[in-house]
Amino acid sequence: SYMEPDVREAVAKVGFCKRHTKALYDYGNALGAALMLQTHMESLLSELQKEEKHPDIPDGGLFSKSKKEGYHATIAARVESCYLCDKVSYNMDRYFDTFFYLLGKEPEFKEKFLSCKGFCMDHFAVLLKVAEKKLPEKDRSWFYPAVYKLMRENFQRVKEDLDWMIAKYDYRN
Repeated sequence: SYMEPDVREAVAKVGFCKRHTKALYDYGNALGAALMLQTHMESLLSELQKEEKHPDIPDGGLFSKSKKEGYHATIAARVESCYLCDKVSYNMDRYFDTFFYLLGKEPEFKEKFLSCKGFCMDHFAVLLKVAEKKLPEKDRSWFYPAVYKLMRENFQRVKEDLDWMIAKYDYRN
């Protein structure tokens, strides 16, 4: 998508985090990575040149009523932002919305949920957090006990697999 103007424009504003910059580099598409980074660098350079001409000097000292931040805050925000992280986060929000919608409306989906092998810890944490907002009160009484039981059973299953693998390396076995 690096040839799409809207993507390049969004990347110019936000950029990439360190992890995704490295992933772009490691992927092997040098031209694609260079084009994306070129657009972002042009934006940063333009922003820096504006700041250089009219520095945004923070106001006052310790007792100043104004809490105006300097250019360093803008730089810090740019460093912490990432086009790909934002895109993934947006899509994950939609997935969780869909998950809870289907959980309440589709009995087949509820059965699949109850018979799944659990969730990774990252998604389990988000699932619990989002359930507070997205899950109707009437469904919370069965959901929380069910999801905790599901995770406990599958943690136990994985732990038993690890125990078995470790036991295989014991000289007595």
